[in-house]
Amino acid sequence: MRYTQLPPSTTAARGNTRSNRHIMLAALLLIAGFALLPRAHASDGLCSNGSRCAPLAATTERTPEHTLLDFGAALQASMAGARRDELSSQEYFSFSGVGAIVCTVNGKRRMSTAFLVGAFDIGVTVAHTFDNNVAAVPADDCFYTSTDSLGQIRERISISYVRSQWAAEAGAAGHTSKDFAVVRLSEPSHYAQRTMPMGKFSGNAVSVLMIGFRDDMESDPLKSKSRGTVYERRIDSRSLAALEGFTHDIDARGIADGSPVIDENTGVIIGIHTAHVQASDGFTMMRNTMITMNDWLEQTLRAEMQLHDEKGANSAL
Repeated sequence: MRYTQLPPSTTAARGNTRSNRHIMLAALLLIAGFALLPRAHASDGLCSNGSRCAPLAATTERTPEHTLLDFGAALQASMAGARRDELSSQEYFSFSGVGAIVCTVNGKRRMSTAFLVGAFDIGVTVAHTFDNNVAAVPADDCFYTSTDSLGQIRERISISYVRSQWAAEAGAAGHTSKDFAVVRLSEPSHYAQRTMPMGKFSGNAVSVLMIGFRDDMESDPLKSKSRGTVYERRIDSRSLAALEGFTHDIDARGIADGSPVIDENTGVIIGIHTAHVQASDGFTMMRNTMITMNDWLEQTLRAEMQLHDEKGANSAL
């Protein structure tokens, strides 16, 4: 799986004076970024050229240099300040492909963060949003929504159908590492300016950025960002990633599951935040977990994108 870089918009220059060390660090990051330009490729169909990962309306053609500079600026803004903060207006544009899935189950609302991949009507989130312990939550009881930097709802799109690994694969239900769902929106998002590139995770410890909504979206409709590190959890030199996902130390208190976890070095989504529930000695503990793209998710996304392409081709006839 080859990575491509997410091109967030350029943030405004900060008014406060940076220390010499921060200036030198920024310069080194910029130089290192230009060194990586020749190795930037599309992500094998999950983030190709054209409508899949490009803005809906581009006024000028963007070069790789512009893409890198924009992405670097957005990450610099995210890296500064507290480990967890609200997004700036520029970052809202960069991460406009991050929204939320809201479902009504037995008169109560449940939600998860979601993000658009490959097309503006294909979203990825966690499977347990659609699991009611008794039966699957009907797709027509759910919708996709997103808010702007003022917390105002910009769209409310019904869900056509859901493909959940828990429901599709025998024995997958309840397994944290298979907590994936792909949703098809009834129409493309018009607020999102770009979809999100997603790739496979190498497994090495890496600095990451998480973008998500609070699980109480009605009282706090703003997206937030958090920084941290993802690492592999081992017991007796044996990796638990295949069963329980990877551990992260991101401040995820109150953040809805399904939030994308983004590699700060590449801008590629390398996983999804969820909570692993573990029972021990009569106590139930929840641990921050990042689950990574598996074969089921990759194949399902490719199948959905092919349907999207075929639909577009038929409508053009």
